[in-house]
Order: sequence, then structure tokens, then C-alpha cells
Amino acid sequence: MSVLLKVSGLRAGYGRVPVLHGIDLHVNEGEILGVLGHNGMGKSTLLKTLMGIVPATGGSMVYDGQDLVGVRSSGRARLGIGYVPQGRGIFPNLTVRDNLRMGVAAHDMDEDAAIDRVLGDFPRLVRLLDRDGGALSGGEQQLLALARCLIAQPDLILLDEPTEGIQPSIIDEIIETLKALNRREGLAIVLVEQSLDFITALSDRVLLIQKGVIVGEVAGSDAADPALIEEFTGLGASAAARRPASGAAAAAVAATHGAAPAKAAGPSRPQAPAKGSASAPLQERMSYMTVQRPTHAQMKAIVAELGMNMSDARIQEFLDVMQGTLDAYDVVDALPDYLPPVLYPRTSGIRPLPEDNPMNAWYVKTEIRGAPRGPLLGRSVALKDNVCLAGVPMMNGASTLKGYVPDIDATVVTRLLDAGATITGKAHCEYFCLSGGSHTNATGPVHNPHRHGYSAGGSSSGSAALVGAGLVDMAIGGDQGGSIRMPASWCGIYGMKPTHGLVPYSGIMPIETTIDHAGPMTANVMDNALMLEVIAGADGLDPRQYDVRTDRYTAAVNRGVSGLRIGVLKEGFGHAGSEPDVDAKVRAGAELFRKLGATVDEVSIPWHLHGLAIWTPIGLEGLTNQMMIGNGMGTGWEGLYTTSLLDYHSNWRSRADELSDTLKISMLVGQYHLKHTRGRYYAKAQNLARQLREQYNRMLASYDLLLMPTTPMKSTPLPPPDASLALWCQRAFEMLPNTAPFDVTGHPAMSIPCGMSQGLPVGLQLVGRRYEESTIYRAAGAFEQAGDWRRM
Repeated sequence: MSVLLKVSGLRAGYGRVPVLHGIDLHVNEGEILGVLGHNGMGKSTLLKTLMGIVPATGGSMVYDGQDLVGVRSSGRARLGIGYVPQGRGIFPNLTVRDNLRMGVAAHDMDEDAAIDRVLGDFPRLVRLLDRDGGALSGGEQQLLALARCLIAQPDLILLDEPTEGIQPSIIDEIIETLKALNRREGLAIVLVEQSLDFITALSDRVLLIQKGVIVGEVAGSDAADPALIEEFTGLGASAAARRPASGAAAAAVAATHGAAPAKAAGPSRPQAPAKGSASAPLQERMSYMTVQRPTHAQMKAIVAELGMNMSDARIQEFLDVMQGTLDAYDVVDALPDYLPPVLYPRTSGIRPLPEDNPMNAWYVKTEIRGAPRGPLLGRSVALKDNVCLAGVPMMNGASTLKGYVPDIDATVVTRLLDAGATITGKAHCEYFCLSGGSHTNATGPVHNPHRHGYSAGGSSSGSAALVGAGLVDMAIGGDQGGSIRMPASWCGIYGMKPTHGLVPYSGIMPIETTIDHAGPMTANVMDNALMLEVIAGADGLDPRQYDVRTDRYTAAVNRGVSGLRIGVLKEGFGHAGSEPDVDAKVRAGAELFRKLGATVDEVSIPWHLHGLAIWTPIGLEGLTNQMMIGNGMGTGWEGLYTTSLLDYHSNWRSRADELSDTLKISMLVGQYHLKHTRGRYYAKAQNLARQLREQYNRMLASYDLLLMPTTPMKSTPLPPPDASLALWCQRAFEMLPNTAPFDVTGHPAMSIPCGMSQGLPVGLQLVGRRYEESTIYRAAGAFEQAGDWRRM
């Protein structure tokens, strides 16, 4: 086999900062050569130097008999060398087709024929030809970058960190494609990577790079054995396996450099390497280095983001000094995550067929049986699809989260199963829960159980529809702006948003910590109270919980309303979007409470009309900062962080064009104010939320409950797919004025059905004092027992 590329004594760097310190390597024709090492070790600089992007300061490079020193990168491309940079390097504002055309430029090829040929190896790109490169997922962008490189039919490609941020299915696709090209066309590859599985799946030989020096080589069958390489380098190793090399791996590397094999050692942390040793630094430092180090380019970008100015040499100084600090990250990475155990067996479930899911309310159907006894024995429960259920897919309504499978059960899940419930599946919700309608889920709209083509409300749309249709007994919902109560109102069920923090939110995907609520959605009051008894109470993992008080809520359901004082909130009626029949039905419900023995008066809290405005900066800036920029978790609180969700959700950045329009408009407003008004209005709104809370508390000192419509209107028609942005957003946010204020104040609030109008349910909202859910259940139970709400 003849040598295609021969490199001897190669030196290169950035300005006066040396990075490569005399690299020797060769690549044979048709060979795949892997270069393995952590960030900061010179891998990317090596490829850039081979491509002519970074000038060599010493040594030689000979490709196919021609000296490359002095040949520009464009000239090297014409010689048959292709390059796919880290980060892909596609043109985000050009279509896939035009990106491929750019790969043909300057190669004197028939453009259409070249594109057709390369699409034969990358069939996934065919349906994406007219989509902008920036709208593709990270994996699709990597495939495009490869296709654009290969369209010119190079003999050698230089491939830089191709698995970074790529979903596993596309990594497998890349491996098979490159193997096929290597076998069929003799394509040679120089691959730099940190992924052991990827590099060993492809490479004929693996070189080990440490601080700009090749310090070892694993060849032959050993190059395809991740365990041997892992044993030597520690890359990707489990905590138990991170130790100096022994046996075959050390012997294979040592043989390349004429060194004696390292002695076997225990699991203790390696000591400082001996001076002058070539293999010791790699063995003794990389055996416990498991976290990627920043590259020079990455650190340069961070310097700019932070508004700092540094020379390349100064950046390199900081990179050198920070290595010791970064070792702490290796220690954290080596320790197993501290997650709650998963206690009940289950399967991953199935996606129901459309004919079995006419409302599109189910995401996944499964059957997870809880304890053999308990207060919920025999009850079926659906979970809103922002609730983690270990081993069962979760997408939270979003295409960017599709494929994620949680590794934990949320606290509410464990409590439901401990109480004997059977979890029968995950219910669709709105795209990252950012809609009060039911039209934004990535799989299509959820339909109202009372009228197909009408909204089920949101964001707990599937939960409400399934309970309203009688397909499950109970469901868990989430509520940040009314997302339990609004769909409960439109589907004719009972939905309780408990006091903020009463139900632990641990293991549920947050939007914003100060407004996150979870609670029960049921077909009757007693089930609602029973479900709350099961899921309420502190779990020690949720920062929203600070003075939790629970009660026997079921004991209140049959106590009647005699002696209760109910204030009918004047400002809850007559909104710009209010429907007269809704206001009339709710006022008739207030009169029924009077007949049942409660004292009922109209009261006025003018600050209620400020409630939605106060909610807005908290909701929009908060969700942008925590749910999106903070990858769902943010920082600054103690408790359970779902790290697997954080990692998977961070993928949204490479697919931001897929986000729903309701989320986009929320993020655009939120990010504008975070950047240009410095978060001042979020902070002021949090201060005003205390004042709003005090306004309600002042009235609740004289009255036990406040009463108003849950939503100003009945269920609305689902907007058509070609609806204007204005209509799409209107249908998502028009129903919030009576629900959102109580998310920022944290008061318990419940929607109860109080009648039908034009064939659609009407919801009445009851609001109580903090932790006085039992008072709400007293009133709701009496109202339910007074007659069938459908005939009121």
C-alpha cells in the first residue's frame, strides 16, 4: 500500500503561540487514520495546517508526491484534499441545494450531475434540498457539510470532530456512509475526534495526540477495540475504568515509541508524570481527563462574548493556566449522578395510530402498574408530556425534543404509583407549553372532546381532552399561565392549580421556577381531592417548596358551603374578549352558591386588571432565560436537576427555526428585554407581584373565596394551518386574563364546569387563600352535588 500523505516534523501555531511541536504521521491510500485526544491538544490545528488554513512554521508535508508547503488551501482542494471543519461550516442562509453547488464551484464539474451523484450517498438530504442550511438539525447540517466536501470527489478528506452535538442515529448514518465510500472508492480519511466509539468504528489506525505531539499509536485489530484504547487514554471510560493502562493497550502504544509497557495500577488518581517521558503524560493525565477542554477558537469566541479583548497569545496563556481548574470538572464527571431510583417496571409504550387517537390527545400509550394497594388502586392516569416518566419517550409538544427518553420518574409519578395508580400514557401538550390553545403541538392540534375542530385549551391540552372524553380517570397537568384551568374550562372537567409549591415540580420540565405549578385534572371533585392528597407535600428536591402545608382534602368535599363568604370579582367579567353567555353562566353559578347557603357579594380588586401585565415580563423573560438559554434548568437553586433533559433540550439552538411561533414571539420579547433593558422589568414585575398578592390577600381576609370566569370565552375554533401570525398567536393567548395573575401570586385556583352554551362547556374559577385548597373543594363539592352541570 503506497503512502498518500507524509508529514514529518510539522510545527504550527497561532502567532507566537506554538501548538504543534513536531508531528510525524503518514496516511496510506484508502486508509482511515484516527487522531484521538482531548480539546486543547492540537487536533483541530493539525487538520487546519494540513489544509493550509494555519501556516506551518516548520517540517514538511508531501501529498501524492507533491510538497504542500507553500500551496494555498484552494490549491490543496484542487489536488484532491477535502476538509470538513469543526462546527460544519455550512452557509446557513443558503438552501441545501445551493450549499452543494458551492462545493462544486472551481472544480469544473457538471453541477446537476454532481449533486445527483452525491445525493445517492446522502438520501436524507433529498427532501431538504430547498430548506435553508440554518434550519436543519445539527445532524442534518453535518451530513450536508460532508456531502458538500465529497461532491468534488476528493481522494483524502480531513474530518474535524464530526460527532459534536449530533444525535446517535445520524452518527450511525455517517459511519456507514464513510465506510461505504472508503470500500467503494478508496477514500482516505484523517479523522480527529474525542468519541471513542466513533473513532474505533471507522479507523484502521489510531494516533494519540497530547499537547501537540503524537505520543502513541494503536494499529490493526487493537484500533477497533474501544476497550483497549479506553484503558490507555481514559477517554470515555467509566469511573471504575479510569486508571493507567496495562496489558495489551499499553504494550501496543509503547511498542510504537520503544517504551516499556506501563505497570498495572489501582484506581487511585495518577501522580505527576516523570520528566522526559513521552507516554507518561498521556497515560497519567488523560487517564482521568474526561471533560472536553476548550479549544483556542472556542475560548476566543467566549472572550468576545464577554466583551473582553485579548491577543491570541494571552488567550493561550489563560488556556494553559485554567487546565488545573478544569480538572475539577473531571472529578464531577467521574462521579455517578445522584438521581432518584426508578421503582416500578415498565415498557416504553407505543405511539397510537391516528384512528386510535382521533383527538390527537395521546403521545404515547403504555401501562405502568403501581403498588398492589393504595387509594388510587384501579385508577387510570395520563401524564402531561412535560412530566418525566423513565424509559418512556417525552417531547413536551416540541419537535426539537422528539427522541428524548427520560432516565428518572418525576416525584408525582412515584407518588401516583405508590398509591396504586396505573399510568396509561403521556398526553400531548403545547409546544414547550407555550399556548393556551391546543394548536401548537408539533404533531398537530388536539381536538376538543365536545366538538371536533375546536380547541381543547392549553397547554395541558391532551390531559384535559382525555379526561373530558372519559378515556382516563385522572391526569396530571402543568400550569404557568392557566394551563390546567383553561383546558379544564374548555373540556368540561375539574382542574386544580394548587398553591405554588404544594405539589413538587421535581422531574417536570420547567418554564420559570416562580410560576411553575403542577396539579390534578379529573372528571369529578372527589377524584381531584384524592389525587391532590396523593401528590401534595414536600419532597426535599424542589426549591418552589418552602412552607408546605397539606390537608385531608377529601374530607372537605362533602362539607357544604354554609357559612362560606364568596366574593364575585367584578374585574373578572367584561373583558374585551369576554362572551356574554360565559359571564352569564358564571354569574348564575354564583347565585347557585347563594342558594346553597354561602354569602355571595360582588367585590372589586382593580389590581386584578394589572395581573396579566405583571405576569408578562416574568413569563417571557423568565422562560427565555431558564427554559431556553438555561436549557430548561437554569442555575441558582438547589434540588433535582434532570441532566439528561438539559443535555438533550440544548439541541434547540441548532433547530431554532422549528420552534413554534408562540414560543418564538415569547422569546423575541424576552430576549430583547434581557439584553436591552437588562432584566429590569422582570425584576420590577416580581416586586409588583408581591403587591398584587397583597391586594388579593386583603380581600381574602374578608372572603373565603373569589369567583370569576375561568376563561372569558368558550372553546374557539382551531386556527387553520395557513392562519396569519396574528390569529395564531391570538388563539394562544387570548384566554389568560383571569388565570395568569394567580400563577404569579401563587394562590390556589380551580376551574369547575358550570354549564354548557352552544354545545361547549363553560368554566367557573374559584380562588382561595394560600394552602386552603380544602375550602375550594368544599365549594366545588357542593356545586357538583347541586345538579348536572351540563343542564345548568
